[in-house]
Amino acid sequence: MKLKVALDWTPNVIHAGLYVAQIENYWKDSGLEVEYISVEIDNYQKKTTQRLAEGEVHVALGPSEHLLDYRLLKENTASLKAIATVMQYETSAFVTLPDSGITHPAQLDGKTYGGYRTQLERELLTSLIQQDGGKGDISLVTPPRLDVFDAFLQKQFEVCWVFMPWEGVIAEQQGHELNAFHLHDYQIPYGYSPILMAQEEVLKKEKEAFQAFLAAASKGYQQAAERPEATAKLLVDHVDHPNFQDLAFITRAMQVIAPSFLNEQKHWGMMQAERWDAYVQWLGKHHLLKRHNNTHLQAEQLDVTPLFTNELLE
Repeated sequence: MKLKVALDWTPNVIHAGLYVAQIENYWKDSGLEVEYISVEIDNYQKKTTQRLAEGEVHVALGPSEHLLDYRLLKENTASLKAIATVMQYETSAFVTLPDSGITHPAQLDGKTYGGYRTQLERELLTSLIQQDGGKGDISLVTPPRLDVFDAFLQKQFEVCWVFMPWEGVIAEQQGHELNAFHLHDYQIPYGYSPILMAQEEVLKKEKEAFQAFLAAASKGYQQAAERPEATAKLLVDHVDHPNFQDLAFITRAMQVIAPSFLNEQKHWGMMQAERWDAYVQWLGKHHLLKRHNNTHLQAEQLDVTPLFTNELLE
């Protein structure tokens, strides 16, 4: 069976296990042909959840809030479900440059945030500032997505949200120190990101194919977690993309991200209802759960059970 997978970003170390599965023929050995669809095809114009719902792809990567948004806002359309998480631990952070003098989130009041036009980013940053005792009074600018970090390093704004195993490593290798503010350090329970999603109806019809897909993906991510340096060389040698040309950079990025792939039991992909519930509770508390008619949903009204499954990984 041929499966199309919509990546959530340009190819990077988040996708390491998927590429390992391709390079090592884990897909082929499972009777699968897997094609990756990068956001570059339309420069991020269409969300991966939209591609999934419209049947363009079989699997989509994206943050938990994209799944929640789709299920709450869309009526009479495909039902989407999370079938695995790529990472177990939060690897993103809001960052500032040391010479800005901003060493705590509360100091961001009155400053400018360079954003990606993505869901919840401003709300998360506002909450981060407020949790540190500030007002959450920030301005927002939105450069082209792929230019955000360069613009930040050029000091066009004071704060941006980055993926530490990628932009964090870029900064490290260019000699830039970063002050990093992680959401979990300020009691903000961010959800799994990215997750792998599929249409429920397709899952029912092609259950064995999706089980085989996740088994091969799990094998790829296990290998990436246990052998980050060897995985970096595989990526550089076999993936034809500008992001995978610098072996020293990819090796460091893999070393940083590798501990996030597996849970404490050394399993990949598994999700916990408690984490989904904590995120939904936080969203509800901040009036960020909206239905299609723009009415707010209380967290108690949303059962997280239908949102995800670990069944295909077991």
